[in-house]
Amino acid sequence: MLRWPWVVQLTAVLLLLGLWQYLAVASERVPSIDLVVSFMVTEITGGSHGGMLLGEFWGPLGLSLQRYVIGLAVGIPVGAVLGLMIGSSTWVRGLLSDTTLVLLALPAVVWAFLASLWFGLTDTAPIAAVALTAVPFVAINMSTGVRSIDPSLIEMSKSYKVTRRNRIVDLLLGGTLPSAFIGVRLAFTTGWNSLLIVEWFGATDGVGWRARFWYDALRYPGFVGWVFLFVLLITVLDRLVLRRLERRSHQWNQTPTLTFADEWGV
Repeated sequence: MLRWPWVVQLTAVLLLLGLWQYLAVASERVPSIDLVVSFMVTEITGGSHGGMLLGEFWGPLGLSLQRYVIGLAVGIPVGAVLGLMIGSSTWVRGLLSDTTLVLLALPAVVWAFLASLWFGLTDTAPIAAVALTAVPFVAINMSTGVRSIDPSLIEMSKSYKVTRRNRIVDLLLGGTLPSAFIGVRLAFTTGWNSLLIVEWFGATDGVGWRARFWYDALRYPGFVGWVFLFVLLITVLDRLVLRRLERRSHQWNQTPTLTFADEWGV
C-alpha cells in the first residue's frame, strides 16, 4: 500500500495534522484545529467574533484573487516574450540574460517591499509585485526551453519548406512548453507569496491584510486560518489546474502534428 501515491499523500497529511495537534497541546500560543475551523466558519458566514468584530471572508478573498489574476496576466506574457527573445537572439541574451538572473535571485519579499515603496497603499502595488515576481521565472525557463531545441530540427524544417506557422506552433512552442510550464508554476507560487506580503505590510484590505489584522489583535486562530487558506488555495490550484495542464502539454508535445504526407500533399 505504501507504493500507492494517494496512500503516501494521505499519510503525510495525517502526520502533519497530528503534529499540529501536538503543538497545540504543548503550547497555548498554537491554536488547535477545531478552534481554527470554528473561527473560519464564523469568518465565512459573517458571524460575530465578539463586540463589533464581524466575520469577513468573500470580500478580502475576491479582492486578493482579482489582484493575483491581473498580476499574472501581465507578468506571464511579458516573461514569455522576454524568454523567447533571450533564447533565440544572441544579442538579446548577452544584453538581458544576466539581468534576468539577478531579478530571479531577488526573493518575493523584496519585490513586495519595492512595490509598496513605489506605489504606496494602492491596488497597483500588489498587482505590480505579482507581475514583477512572475517575469523572471517565466523568462528564464522559456529561454532554456528555446535553447534546448535541436538546431538541426530548425534547419531541417527550413530545408523541407515547413510553413512559418508550423515552425512556430509545432517546433518552437511545442519544444518550449515543458520548460515554460515549470516557470509558470513557479510564477503562480511566488506571485501569491508576493501578493500576501504586500497586503500584509502595505494594504488596507485583502487576504494578507486580514491575516495581519487578526495577528495584531492576538486572535491566533484567525491568523492561522487565513495562512492555512493561503496554503490550501495554492495547493488546490497546483494539483487541479497546473499539473493537469502540464501533463497535457507533455502529451501534446510528444504527439506528431506534422507529417511528410501533410506537408507535401501525398
